[in-house]
Amino acid sequence: MRTPYLEALVQVGLTPVLLPPQDPEGVERLLPHLDGLLLPGGVDVDPALYGEEPGPGLGEVHPERDALELRLARYAAKEGMPLLGICRGLQVLNVALGGSLHQDLQSPIQHYQKAPWGTLGHSVRQVGKSPLEGLFPETFRVNSYHHQGVKALGQGLRPVAVAPDGLVEAVVLEGHPLFLGVQWHPELLPSHRGLFRLLAGPGV
Repeated sequence: MRTPYLEALVQVGLTPVLLPPQDPEGVERLLPHLDGLLLPGGVDVDPALYGEEPGPGLGEVHPERDALELRLARYAAKEGMPLLGICRGLQVLNVALGGSLHQDLQSPIQHYQKAPWGTLGHSVRQVGKSPLEGLFPETFRVNSYHHQGVKALGQGLRPVAVAPDGLVEAVVLEGHPLFLGVQWHPELLPSHRGLFRLLAGPGV
């Protein structure tokens, strides 16, 4: 877990609790005592989880982490627990609900930007009602450090922001109080920290 995620959570008044993939039973006991879940960025999602063979552009995968985070995403979806997925986190929640991924994006848009981590890259455009409306204008810029992305949407998910090439950049789960995935890295952008405030609930 990179430090900026923890700093962003603390900044909005939340206390981070790290969930180790090595202890799934312990995680199950913790979940009822948590107020929300954050699925952060990281390595690629194993394509076997959405019924595909590994392609030539696939990077490192982590089966233990995949298993834990898929379980967490499905728990949050079923129980109505607030969840924010970032980069890989968006991809995990999509796969958890039956969706699939582009294993290695080929696009005229620079989805893995060469600029420093905190620098804004390509634009995204909001395409539906979501918690993003209260935080950003209809079109705004994001940072971008990924080579995978949503291909087929998971069941119940709705795209709420897209890149200029049409790639889904944010999703919500219909009928859920907060089940939001974004493809960029708000923990590295002070002006985007409001996304973490959503996990803290109204009035924070």
